[in-house]
Amino acid sequence: MACAVALMLCGGAAAAQEISLGGGSLRSRVLTVYADGFAQVEEVRAGDLPKGQCHLRVLDVASGIVPESTFLQAEGVSVREMSVRAPMTDPRSLLTSRLGKTVKAVRQDPRTGEDRSETATLLAVEPHPILRIGDRLETDYPGRIVLPITSDTPVPGAARLDFVVESERAAHRDLVLQYLLPGLRWQADYAAVYDEDKRRLTLRGWIGVTNGSDDFFENVSLRVVAGNVARVAERPGVATFRAANKTISEVGALQQPPAVAGYRLYPIAKSVSLSAGERKQVAFIKHLNLPVTRSYRIVDPVGVFRSAPGQWPQRGAFLRLAFVNPPGGLPLPAGVARVMAVRANDADLFLGEDRIDHVAAGAPVAVQLGRVVDVTYEAQRLEFRDISRTSNEQRFSITLRNDGDRPADVEVTQTFPGQWTIFGEEDLYTRKDAQTVAWNVTVPARGRTNIAFSVRISSGG
Repeated sequence: MACAVALMLCGGAAAAQEISLGGGSLRSRVLTVYADGFAQVEEVRAGDLPKGQCHLRVLDVASGIVPESTFLQAEGVSVREMSVRAPMTDPRSLLTSRLGKTVKAVRQDPRTGEDRSETATLLAVEPHPILRIGDRLETDYPGRIVLPITSDTPVPGAARLDFVVESERAAHRDLVLQYLLPGLRWQADYAAVYDEDKRRLTLRGWIGVTNGSDDFFENVSLRVVAGNVARVAERPGVATFRAANKTISEVGALQQPPAVAGYRLYPIAKSVSLSAGERKQVAFIKHLNLPVTRSYRIVDPVGVFRSAPGQWPQRGAFLRLAFVNPPGGLPLPAGVARVMAVRANDADLFLGEDRIDHVAAGAPVAVQLGRVVDVTYEAQRLEFRDISRTSNEQRFSITLRNDGDRPADVEVTQTFPGQWTIFGEEDLYTRKDAQTVAWNVTVPARGRTNIAFSVRISSGG
């Protein structure tokens, strides 16, 4: 969105006063982007308001503006009415905006081939332009009409806001304009390098902002909000998000995000330009070296229903890396973490990626990166016995195998339906919630470990 332009039509019915505010009137613009696919725009414009009622026209507003979200405020100023006009996207609309005003009539000299221009007044547009040039009228001008760039020239593709405002006194004032705009979003991305020998993880974090709207934002203060705000419903016909396919560039360093009513506000850059369809990234964690714990996870290795098979084939366990976001550091917004393994004298190896939720400073983080081949398991049901119409007893065996050259810490979790009781090895598991238990075992290097348990399950019917 180019530099904002405003036109004020003020005064009484007999003689309306026109006051134009050009690009120099724009003091600041703040763009706050939400992960849900929209942004909040706040602009501060300075201008002279006379006492009484005025018609305030604001041009060059983002084309996808949500009109109902528009809010204008200034000290001692009341807003009486507001309307929105659709973007001007064709030459006819631009000509209409110059009715009764001065334009340039340009035609080519047939003898020299040079352009010659005359000052004209545009009297009509439809069905054909009518120009007054000096002491004559041109109804079929053999040339082209050139519109001058002035402070009240509408920007093609931009919407327009019209306000009726009333000022308590004549004064030079700051006008604050706020509105919502669909089509922008942001996402956090993390790049981590895992050093297996040192048991350390180097973490870098990026915040990427994508402008999927049709508007250009120049020299704006950029912020993003962590958290998902409530929206009542999508309006029909608003601009939809379109994926960006532009060069990615680093634009600055992130500051400490303040908390606002439980959300986190991340200031990105004090001055940045964001073109339509462009994606920009900012590094907010540049080099965070942390101790990391490697473990493996197995989820629901057996089925407990009657129709479940009696044996399950060998499968790999999930690799899991855990670390703590340092106390006093930055809260980590939700995003995708991609992990590489550093290898001496060789290229790094991609281990996998996982989506993490919002993580407070001092809180633990765990990423689950896919199934491995060195740590595996196989399971079988040794017995199934009905003890009543609604209850049964089952016995299972789970064999864990570690083909690596280091011990493997493995967490095995299993969920059960209805009412259940494990018996026989109660001291070897922990209850995680009403339906889930976990076994935490260490499988020796190039060794095996077995988990055997019996469970009584009742449907309660």
